[in-house]
Amino acid sequence: MNNFTITSKLTILVALLGTIYTSSAQSTASYDITFNSVWENEIIDPVNGNSTAAVPGNAHWSNLVGTTHNSNYTMVQMGTLASTGIKNVAELGNNTALMAEVNAQINAGNADQWLQEGFAPFAAISSTTLSNIVVSSDYSLLSLASMIAPSPDWMIAINAIDLRDGNSWKTSISIPLFPYDAGTDSGANYGSANFPTVPTVPITSLINAGPFNNNPIGTLTITLNQVLSVDESSIDNVSIYPNPSNGEFTIKSKRSNPVKSIQVYDVLGKLTNTINNKALMTDYKLNLNDLEQGVYMLRLTYQNGLTSVNRIILN
Repeated sequence: MNNFTITSKLTILVALLGTIYTSSAQSTASYDITFNSVWENEIIDPVNGNSTAAVPGNAHWSNLVGTTHNSNYTMVQMGTLASTGIKNVAELGNNTALMAEVNAQINAGNADQWLQEGFAPFAAISSTTLSNIVVSSDYSLLSLASMIAPSPDWMIAINAIDLRDGNSWKTSISIPLFPYDAGTDSGANYGSANFPTVPTVPITSLINAGPFNNNPIGTLTITLNQVLSVDESSIDNVSIYPNPSNGEFTIKSKRSNPVKSIQVYDVLGKLTNTINNKALMTDYKLNLNDLEQGVYMLRLTYQNGLTSVNRIILN
């Protein structure tokens, strides 16, 4: 079982053409994403219990993992075959292959970040929260998965939940989650020995199948914290160059509306730097040599109070 939490920044090799302009920047918002489990035997909990068999004493969850992405990528979907990454999550709670799959999609421009967080306590009834996840309107679909452990190949998952509602961000989403069978192991019980399904079969629901009834095994709650950018068309053009860079950027804005302050966020939504352009220089030299390689977002606040979010890459 892979239970570590990723703390290092993602190093992403993405080629951007030319200068990033505000007119093509994305609307961006910050979310908290929480899963609360209620995995319990139906005899012990007649109302919410979802297991027809005794829940193992070592029952727990693997890390909640996933990505925000666009419609060109499908991480996990019922009725389709599990990828190697989803197979390894469902069978082993191992995230290495899925993270590699997501990073390949990031490099291809179909996803923008890897998400991962552990559960506490180490138990069947537990919870986890992905905090302050910054989501771009270009990658507003959310997919997640976690192993129901121990099990042959059972998991919870969501596929491409859209955080956008037309031109605005959804304020809250609550989703009851049910167990899925990844279709890669034919074991019938929590503690079944390894019994590979050959050939593999599509992912299926476990509602009223195996040791589960028709109650959800938990609830995923997605809550909007704040919108980080406004309509880009209302802001004068700004350019950031060179991009990618080894750490030194120039932010060029118009004299009529210079950049007043700069906030730097990593791909996990963590604020890493806050810089004030007190002199209101229109050619501001930004030095980020103290940061690790990877993708970051600059939240620019202008003299007129408007903001925009722009993506940069540190080589």
